[in-house]
Amino acid sequence: MKDSPTIGLKGDARMDDGRLGDAERLKALARTGLMDGPGPGAHQRAARIAARLLDVPVSLVSFVDDTRQYFSAHVGLEGDVARESGSGLSHSLCQYVVKSQEPLIVTDARHDPRVCENGAVRDLGVVAYLGVPIRSPDGHVLGSFCVIDRKPRNWSEDDVEHMLDMAAMIESDIRLRETLEERDIILQEMSHRVRNLFTIINSMLRMERRTHDTADELAESMGARLKALSDAHEMIVPVVNARRTTGATTTLDALTRKLLAPHGAESETRISISGEHVPIGAKAAVYLTLALHELATNAAKYGGLSADGGRLAITWRQTDDDMVEINWEETGIDWKANAEPRTGFGARLLSIAVEGQLAGEIKTQIDSGRFQRKLHIPLQRLQT
Repeated sequence: MKDSPTIGLKGDARMDDGRLGDAERLKALARTGLMDGPGPGAHQRAARIAARLLDVPVSLVSFVDDTRQYFSAHVGLEGDVARESGSGLSHSLCQYVVKSQEPLIVTDARHDPRVCENGAVRDLGVVAYLGVPIRSPDGHVLGSFCVIDRKPRNWSEDDVEHMLDMAAMIESDIRLRETLEERDIILQEMSHRVRNLFTIINSMLRMERRTHDTADELAESMGARLKALSDAHEMIVPVVNARRTTGATTTLDALTRKLLAPHGAESETRISISGEHVPIGAKAAVYLTLALHELATNAAKYGGLSADGGRLAITWRQTDDDMVEINWEETGIDWKANAEPRTGFGARLLSIAVEGQLAGEIKTQIDSGRFQRKLHIPLQRLQT
């Protein structure tokens, strides 16, 4: 086999132990749900094809977190490791594929200093090993698609190419599953919005009727608010379109003001909005709209915008490490009865949008008279 940086590791120096516990990688792995039960049929078919094509006794589709490996599909395993469909990292060669982010090619593991002390060699009879990375749609190495022989073997370039091709098929399956889940989330969100729409309109009517003396004034003001609500809802576009669009489409200031317009103007002193200029790309606009709309709806139904004395302040800033910190703070309402943030679909949607799709972080703090959420999102993600 000719020497190539794309096939085979040259030494332990190229392995990064920190990659196993990388928070973003673990989030990407958790989103697949592939550590929790049997994998899809496509994974088992890939394992069977690899075993026949390369004439090996064992083939695995292995996903690796920071403590264990789990086989979404396997061929030829026996004993406890087969019954449990996995093992600890003490008996995992697949972890080295994650650490290196490259194919791992082992001719004879018993004499290879990179892996010879691993329990899989001693206890599971692994001699020859060929594993290639399985990547998430956003590029994180989630595990290894591998074949194992019980005797020494010189893997050919064709062997490696066959494994890479089949790993790409597994990655396509993961990408398809994620896309279908995203579309389902969008459909659920639209249904969620329709149910909330009447609550929002009723809240606006109660607020407006106290501030206008005539029906004409009330109708004009309500018409303007309903138009703003419609404009905000139109920001939710199909995910597939968002993936094909590039470049900034709006700003964080414009997006926030449009989404909050139906709930009251800044001149009414209930809502304040301020922050630096932050461009927002097409894909990010979809998920940020989902998140901010969810926060606004909750504020109108349960929080700072649900009572006469309530207030909402939204500020943001760009930090030195190229993160954008969005501070959402509601005051003027007693939060003692709601000591924990609400859970359910809305909380899941918020997590998927901010943590899953925007690679951000959500921090919540609740005091007796204040509800605060801080969203930390990489600037680069907001510009996609």
